[in-house]
Amino acid sequence: MNTVSGRKRRRRRLKKSVKKGLILIGAAILLLISVPLTIKHLRPEIPGDKGVVRVDRYRDLNAIHLQHAKKNGISPINLDKEVKEVAANLMEESRLVKITDTRYYKVDHLTHSHPYLTPGTAELLDLIGRRFSSKLRENNMGNYRFRISSVLRTRESQKRLSRSNVNATNESSHLYGTTFDIGWKKIYKQTFWGKSHLVADGPAIKLLSETIGELRKEGHLVVVTEMKEACFHITLVNKN
Repeated sequence: MNTVSGRKRRRRRLKKSVKKGLILIGAAILLLISVPLTIKHLRPEIPGDKGVVRVDRYRDLNAIHLQHAKKNGISPINLDKEVKEVAANLMEESRLVKITDTRYYKVDHLTHSHPYLTPGTAELLDLIGRRFSSKLRENNMGNYRFRISSVLRTRESQKRLSRSNVNATNESSHLYGTTFDIGWKKIYKQTFWGKSHLVADGPAIKLLSETIGELRKEGHLVVVTEMKEACFHITLVNKN
């Protein structure tokens, strides 16, 4: 009787050992499968260039930009050293706003302009951003932000720019706070960790180009596609 009981106890211990071993083996297999997937998910995404960058060629002439800029903008500021004081006064009068990075765009390091626009022009920037983001979602293309490469210029900075850029004229709509440039050669792609990288993503940039074209047709803006400077030169159209 004791011998039989001992055999039963050994069998139960053996079954428990086998069961425990199978559980450990199963856990190890799951670990081997899940760890690479987790690492892949958490690893910072390093976006690369994608596709050929093609944009629409918009050709609204400088005279048309100036017409709308003079109608809707501020009086030109002569010197760079005057910008802060003049801009502060105009902001108190709600005639200028300062622009900074948003969820839709990033402002480049500005060398020939200053980060101010009329309120209506700043609203146009946000409208472009909202429309562009909507198109990205519809096409399951992730998060992107476009680049603002030039904003309000003074007569001094415009004259300085015209010496180095043959496309720049002394009489520019940038003088009136109604005009901004959006760079199209590269665009900021948002990574999993919230960082941004400049990439030449052809499909995303094409959607940005289409967004600007649609708003042009709707009468919100005039635009010229500058090839040498690789930007969309955009001026607000006040439809009122």
